[in-house]
Amino acid sequence: MTWIEKVKAFCDTYNIPYDYLAETLYEPKVIPMIRGKAFEFTALLALQNVLPASEFEVSKESMNAQLGSHDIDVAVYHKPTQITISVECKLSAKGSYRYSKQDNHHSLRVKCMRSRTLGEAMIAQQSSKLNIDPALLKVHNDSYIPTDFDVVFTSIGNVFYVTRDDGTFEWNPSNEEIQFLSRFSEDEADNLKDNIFD
Repeated sequence: MTWIEKVKAFCDTYNIPYDYLAETLYEPKVIPMIRGKAFEFTALLALQNVLPASEFEVSKESMNAQLGSHDIDVAVYHKPTQITISVECKLSAKGSYRYSKQDNHHSLRVKCMRSRTLGEAMIAQQSSKLNIDPALLKVHNDSYIPTDFDVVFTSIGNVFYVTRDDGTFEWNPSNEEIQFLSRFSEDEADNLKDNIFD
């Protein structure tokens, strides 16, 4: 199927009127979910582009995480060693860029949070399995632990979006932020957004 046929089939399956698909996608509550999920495919394509197919198999399984596990956003299988590396894809936190003139330090945050928090039964099960104090796991029940992934991919581009008055998101770095970002891109500001995301 072409992508147009796929979109029509999706709309038909979930009773979404074609004429209002764009409006549905532009909803402020929906955009972050779509962008986060789409970033997984961006990472998939990037890895397929840079890793030699003779040595690596890069895939994305469509799955719904079961209790006690999490889905793998992108899997990288290394053929010679038969090792699979799990890649978690998380966009950087909107508006989290900071610059300290005192020590000339640039920083941003990456929110690595679960989409579903752990309930009491799961906390008990996981704390026993991981040998972690249940109270500690309960405090951080929406956070992953360092051993959950092999690699976390991010894009710094998401940091420079702002929320407009209508609730939608807009790429809008300040002049100071553009100066910082220009270090990573040879193009003018017109293409900066796409280059920084990549």
